[in-house]
Amino acid sequence: MRISLRLKLTLISLLLLLIPLIGFRFSAMLQENLLASREDALMFTARAVATSLGNRPDLFDQEFFHSKDQNRDLYLFSLSNSIRLNGKADDWQPELSQSEEFGAEHLLSSRDRYNPASLRFNHLLGQRGKYLYGLFQVQDDHIVYRHPNSLYPSKADHIQIGIQDASGTVSKYILATDKPGWINGFLMDSNPENLIPVANEPRIQGVWAETEKGYIVEMRMPLSMVSNRLSFAVADVDDAKSRVIENLIGTATPGQTGELGWLLAPSKQIETLLAKMDLPHSRIRVVDENRRVRARFGKLQEESRQESYSHRFLAPIYRLFTEAFTEDFKDSSQAKTLDIQGVEEGLQGNPNITHYQMANANVEVMAAITPLFNDGEVVGAVVVEQTTNSILALKNRIIEESITFTIVSFMSIGLGLLLFASRISSRIRHLRNQAGSAISKDGRIVSNIDPVRARDEIGDLSRTLSTMLDQLQEQNKYRETMADNLEHEMRTPLAGISASLKNLEKELKAPSKQVQDYMAWALTDVQRMESLLTAIRDATTLEQALQQDYMEEFDLAKGLTLWLERGWLIQYPDVTFILHLPEEKPNIQGDAYRLRQMIEKLVDNAVSFHTPKTPIILSLTKEDNLLVLRVSNQGPEIASDKQGQIFNSMVSLRSRKKSSPHLGLGLYVVRAITHHHKGTVRVENLTGEKKGVCFIINLPACL
Repeated sequence: MRISLRLKLTLISLLLLLIPLIGFRFSAMLQENLLASREDALMFTARAVATSLGNRPDLFDQEFFHSKDQNRDLYLFSLSNSIRLNGKADDWQPELSQSEEFGAEHLLSSRDRYNPASLRFNHLLGQRGKYLYGLFQVQDDHIVYRHPNSLYPSKADHIQIGIQDASGTVSKYILATDKPGWINGFLMDSNPENLIPVANEPRIQGVWAETEKGYIVEMRMPLSMVSNRLSFAVADVDDAKSRVIENLIGTATPGQTGELGWLLAPSKQIETLLAKMDLPHSRIRVVDENRRVRARFGKLQEESRQESYSHRFLAPIYRLFTEAFTEDFKDSSQAKTLDIQGVEEGLQGNPNITHYQMANANVEVMAAITPLFNDGEVVGAVVVEQTTNSILALKNRIIEESITFTIVSFMSIGLGLLLFASRISSRIRHLRNQAGSAISKDGRIVSNIDPVRARDEIGDLSRTLSTMLDQLQEQNKYRETMADNLEHEMRTPLAGISASLKNLEKELKAPSKQVQDYMAWALTDVQRMESLLTAIRDATTLEQALQQDYMEEFDLAKGLTLWLERGWLIQYPDVTFILHLPEEKPNIQGDAYRLRQMIEKLVDNAVSFHTPKTPIILSLTKEDNLLVLRVSNQGPEIASDKQGQIFNSMVSLRSRKKSSPHLGLGLYVVRAITHHHKGTVRVENLTGEKKGVCFIINLPACL
């Protein structure tokens, strides 16, 4: 039984491919099971946290979980950095991205129709140590400062702050200044009609700085001044003369107890409880009914694994099959609101599992969300989160190890296959070299292929190619001698037919007009056949005749001009010819008669195929030591696979019937004469909008 080469290589390769396929399948199954187990564990943790917090009903009242007015309530961040009161916001990062924008929806009063370009601002509150910090980034088209001698701080651009202390007393303060720089608060009278400050409040400190679009105010006050209710508003004064407040934007009108909002800060007490349930590489967040994060603990960041040298070397291959994820990412746990899919469903009392992609990294986060109850009512939700990085890392590690083992196996087995593959490649190269040398550039078969006895595909191919070349060589020999045999066999009967027709014409006395026409047509066809046989004889005896030619040096440009004027223009009166000649005298060593015969064949070919009313262009140039003759015409193009065959004997691409006979010998004559003059000939299709062909002949020039 013969085993083919394809079957041998396929069987060996398929055995090696089983290794990564098994690894891929096992890693996919492992990922599915780990994800399901991780979801169950997260949901169990979320329910445990919700149960633990639900057993503390006093905790929700103490932390104001029942507050629902988002427009008035203020969120107090735990600031990551120490704040320097310098009128710059760079030290407020990363919490600055969570600042809230205030505009038309927070308008408390307006003297005229509100214009957003007149006043709008971003605000952020934070806690650091024993102080409460506030940031106001105000866009104001006209800044009006307090007059240095004025007793009315409210008659200028200013910030109003309403504070309720531990005793329930509400106090109103104003931050205003007569120039950029350090500012302090002014304590205002409880009577709103009295605009003169009661006293300065040095505990409220800040810095007022101008910006391109308005001004920025950084302020701080001791946390002891605030119990749990706070409000603020920014007043805009545009006219330095009237000093009337045009717009007032904020959370509530400071100084009115019922309008102050709750100060909502992350609950230290709840975070202490969450710390007791610490899970590695997990984050627990508790949100209220408005999705505001009221407590958080933990982080999602995991430790990055160390990559080995082999892993770095094979990393480009691993990336093709593994799932990429970001190991070093920025944890956005400081967001004051949680807007992920599933939170709303959890606030409606339905536990669920959700997956989401982090906005700033290629990290998938798995979150278990369960409702938080108090007295049978949902007051918030518990969200326990973990990334899927560890699962993806384990899956990728299995795939990487499978790929590594496969590569090692390929390298080991490759050493065994090297001799086998080298043997096959050497046999194929030998067969290729034999096939390449068997056929010349002009399509002639000059040698044969030695068949081999090997009983495989390569042996079968060599024997088939050898047989095929033998048959093609016999056909070429027959075709090359057919023209000569045809001319020899047909000339004698044609001569007899011609003589008989002439004798018949003499014997007939007073033939009719129709008979005379028949006789004339027959004699014309006989003459056409004789012309055809003459062309065949000339082509078959051309190589012998070329050896008798006389080679001399002459001016090819002068010859082209003479042949065009006295020959081709007269022979083809309806065709336009364009002749381009070089400035330098192009002398050539050759037979003028044969060169004219060669160019006439190209001109006849161009005229036969050219589009009517388009010119035939003859161009002669001298390039280095060569004379380059180009004969081009507009018309049908020649297929690329036919461009090397049209110079063979008895090959013709003519599809239209002509009065003159054609057996595909014209371009064969062109090639023979060109080679006799040690030149080359080729054909190219014209490029550009005009379609057609161009025959290019290179002939050695006389030095």
